Amino acid sequence: MRQSAKPLSPKANKALLITNVILFFIALVLGILNLRVREWVLMGGMVFVMLITALNAYGCWLRMRRKQ
Repeated sequence: MRQSAKPLSPKANKALLITNVILFFIALVLGILNLRVREWVLMGGMVFVMLITALNAYGCWLRMRRKQ
């Protein structure tokens, strides 16, 4: 049985967007460092984290635009 989620407040959306952007750049730096030391598995993990945070940030941005 699926329950519908409550919409997030604008303040929560903004905090989530900022958190996702910060996490994206941290994953980018760690991915570059792992590439430099030839740690392919960890670099692949950071690329996956970057993809997920980019999608989350895009979703937050869309929700913020829709509310205005």
